[in-house]
Amino acid sequence: MLNRGATMQAVAQAIAAGGGDDELAVLVVRGRRTRETELSLGYAVADALAAAMEAKLVASLRAQDTVLRIGEHAFVVLLPGVRGRQHAALAAAKLVRALGQPLMLEGWQLHPSVTVGLALYPSDGTDADALCLHADQACHEARNEADGFAFWHRPVHADSFTHDELRDALARNQLELYLQPVLDLHDSRISGYEALARWNHPRIGMVPPPAFVGEAERTGLIGELTRWSLTVALRHLAQLRREGHMVRMNVNLSVVALQMPGFALQVMDLLRVWQVPPAALALEVTESALMRDVVRAQGVLAELHDEGIRISIDDFGTGYSSMAYLQRLPTDELKIDRSFVIDIATSDRARHLVGSMVDLGHNLGLEVVAEGVEDEATLALLRDLGCDRAQGYVIGRPRPATDIVSAAGV
Repeated sequence: MLNRGATMQAVAQAIAAGGGDDELAVLVVRGRRTRETELSLGYAVADALAAAMEAKLVASLRAQDTVLRIGEHAFVVLLPGVRGRQHAALAAAKLVRALGQPLMLEGWQLHPSVTVGLALYPSDGTDADALCLHADQACHEARNEADGFAFWHRPVHADSFTHDELRDALARNQLELYLQPVLDLHDSRISGYEALARWNHPRIGMVPPPAFVGEAERTGLIGELTRWSLTVALRHLAQLRREGHMVRMNVNLSVVALQMPGFALQVMDLLRVWQVPPAALALEVTESALMRDVVRAQGVLAELHDEGIRISIDDFGTGYSSMAYLQRLPTDELKIDRSFVIDIATSDRARHLVGSMVDLGHNLGLEVVAEGVEDEATLALLRDLGCDRAQGYVIGRPRPATDIVSAAGV
């Protein structure tokens, strides 16, 4: 197992061997849920799994490629002379498939999986440190990708695009709505969707929602962005309901939008336009955002709630604030942040904490939703804890709303 210094030296040597001209792909490969394997099956099985992973990596690569073991179930792979991203993507997909095959080790059948992050020399970095860091960052992002691998992308910030570009994107309907399904844990049916705005900028590519939402808040475009989100979400919801899919739509709401004059009336007007009952719409506001101005938010949310619209507190547990607001705010739903949910299959402390959140919500007469559910074991535990609904990649990834509506037969 190589330490950081030895790993950097090996990557630097691979760059030098190419004369500084050849492309080099640096891959970080990490096993998923390997700590769970170690705790449940013991160190011998975990060690055998690491050895098997390394052997499969070597067997799946070319003779000129290099495998460096940097952790118990973590590796750096060097692919010299790659021919662009397509070539590197094919190699990554091959590794994901190879390392995802069932294994029989120490009398146990295992179903391993890995995530792979890729960075290319020289486009993604010109030295070993930058390449390994960027590949590791991509490996973290790969947890959210269906293919199990991801390339590093240069971070996009609000100053990467202009105010006028965002205004034009809204005016020309260049944003796209994605929907992520929400599962009812009591009857195992899809009971609703969360609406998520996406912006594929023609010049810089995908812009992260926090970047363009934050810019909209700062520059006075949040009203237009909120109207776009609500209009498109309700249009798709109306289509689904006309076809007999009696689902609910959750729409994220900026706390700045709550301060706009006549906001509640605008929401009710949109419900009437699309002939959607108020109870089919849930407006999500993050716990931390609410803390900016609880008093003002309370009045507007109460007005919306009185009309029958559901109010959801998103990212519950991350605000580090007094829970007194739960007494004051009209609330129907608590969404437990993924940072608490992700470890409940391997951590007693996390499981007890989520259980306490579920009990708190139920004692207050609220529905409780768990976010970030990535595997069946976590889903089963949430059912045991009495959680009402769940969303996450094991249930379904965000997909374009048009695809979901088409698949529903609309």
